[in-house]
Amino acid sequence: MWPLVDAVVANGRVETEEELWARVEARCAYLQTQPGLIRSHTLFHWWPGGC
Repeated sequence: MWPLVDAVVANGRVETEEELWARVEARCAYLQTQPGLIRSHTLFHWWPGGC
């Protein structure tokens, strides 16, 4: 999941730790509305149980 969060969080300057966490939280909130995007990064044919 980190690649989905990293680009948005890392591309930019933050002044405080609180601002950093606010960006992470905002990105996670957005990702919760994107199940297809999450699925495309987490369903692997080799994972036990298949997909």
